[in-house]
Amino acid sequence: MRRRGAGRSRVRAPGGATSVSEQTLLLCCLIGATQMTWGTIVPALPLYVDRFGATALILGPIIAAFGVGRALANIPAGIALRWWRPRPYLRAVALLLVLVTALTGFCADAGVLIAARVVAGILGGAAVTIGFAVLVAGAPADRRGRVMATATAVQMSAGALGAFLGGLVLTWFPLEAAFLVASVPLALCLVWDAVRPAERYWQPLRVRDRLGDAGSSPARPAASAGLLMVVAALAIGSFATFFARFGGEQGLTPVLGYARGGLTPLTLGAALAAATLVSLAAMPLIGSVIDRGRRLSVLIPGTLAAAGAMLLYPLAEGPWLFALVIVVYGLASSIAGVVPSVIMSEAVPPHLSGVVVGVTRTAGDVGAVAGPLLAFAVYDASGAWSAVAVIAGVLLVSNLLLVRVAVRGRRIAQTVPA
Repeated sequence: MRRRGAGRSRVRAPGGATSVSEQTLLLCCLIGATQMTWGTIVPALPLYVDRFGATALILGPIIAAFGVGRALANIPAGIALRWWRPRPYLRAVALLLVLVTALTGFCADAGVLIAARVVAGILGGAAVTIGFAVLVAGAPADRRGRVMATATAVQMSAGALGAFLGGLVLTWFPLEAAFLVASVPLALCLVWDAVRPAERYWQPLRVRDRLGDAGSSPARPAASAGLLMVVAALAIGSFATFFARFGGEQGLTPVLGYARGGLTPLTLGAALAAATLVSLAAMPLIGSVIDRGRRLSVLIPGTLAAAGAMLLYPLAEGPWLFALVIVVYGLASSIAGVVPSVIMSEAVPPHLSGVVVGVTRTAGDVGAVAGPLLAFAVYDASGAWSAVAVIAGVLLVSNLLLVRVAVRGRRIAQTVPA
């Protein structure tokens, strides 16, 4: 008789058995909670203008400081994973981030605040790079789609919850409280890992690369041939994702929503929340589809739908129609965004995952800067149609190389004997 629970992948850890699903969720929550340390304080930063008696111009350096720190940290943090054990490395960075975030609210002048945000950017960028590299390297081969879908779902939830939590705290408590609260979720995740460690993921990447993974495919097909093309495709795709997110979703969408769609801040927030909820509901199904080998069946329709929805913004008049376009775009971009992470997990050797994650995240940060600058420059010069066409074009063109990589990976995998 088959024992109940046989066939489920479990890893023994101090204090009891910890399932792979729980360990995956823990890693995803560590990444999401790290992102909450900056998402939660977004509503608080503009309040420093009054506190310091400055003009709104000071907000530019305050907000940009974090991005500068993050861009500086991504690649070095990933490279260090080749020599440093991931668990103590991530715990040290995360603990420092908790401390810096909690103390930032007490900064007495703009210069100190900007310096604190640079440090937070360095620590936050390093923490996400480490966490995501470990997740990519340790994802079981037969469930990579579900792992990356879980990561996407947790990151979306953390982003939505962070801004809401920050606004809620500032409604009743002083400015400093937002920074203290922002550090709590990450601290709780560190406690979770202390009690029930994510042992599967904490193996040093160089050791994992030597020993292999009992659940992995016979060879990571794209790792031995065309790895440079894979990394280039992932970096270009990451650039496009952040280009569209910051130039479109967080840039043109509110502007066009207020000017053409008749939305208010409340209804815009509701539409974005609805897009997040719909995307979350779709993630389990998308993960299962990807795990059945249907990468292109997810990537191509998702990319086409996201680009098409972006082109619909100038046509959408009235709050209901505009909100519907927001939901369609959010769902499509979330669906397409799972596939690159799965390709990375399959194609990149574990000992290089930190470097590749650092490169792709840095490319994304460049896109986050270029997106709003170019989109609004085109919008001012030529109008809404040209602006959304630029974003849609970047999404389509950037994914061509990624599609080629996915096709090549599938062909190579089909030639590998079972």
